[in-house]
Amino acid sequence: MKSDLHERARMLISLSEAITRSEQSWLAAHLESCASCRDFAESMAETIRSLRAVAITADGNLVSATQRRVRQRAEELHKRQERLWVIWTCSAAVTLSTAFSTLVLWRGLAWMGQQARLSAPGLEIGFVALCLMPALVTGILLLARGTYLADQ
Repeated sequence: MKSDLHERARMLISLSEAITRSEQSWLAAHLESCASCRDFAESMAETIRSLRAVAITADGNLVSATQRRVRQRAEELHKRQERLWVIWTCSAAVTLSTAFSTLVLWRGLAWMGQQARLSAPGLEIGFVALCLMPALVTGILLLARGTYLADQ
């Protein structure tokens, strides 16, 4: 049981910046009564202070290589964002053209059905077939054009 308490204390010392208030209060109480964990905490704090005191410098090649990679990644993300914008624009255009063509097609087929005295199921089947065509063709053309423009 005691070793579990010491393991818990050492784990909390290692995670000292990410522990809750209740864990902090438990750790403080444990460190008051346990010399080995208190020594571990002091050793850990000294090690952290020593590591923070060390200055790290990078040579010019590392800096330029990192900058080049960051620029490449930024360019990739920019191209990706452009493609997403094209897709959203094409989706909106397809939705609007579908709504418009549906309205026009429905009115036109209703008029033709009245003139030719066709049955309702025949008109509905014709409507569904003709309604899907403009949306599919427009969507394919806009996406193909958008992908081509995004690649250029």
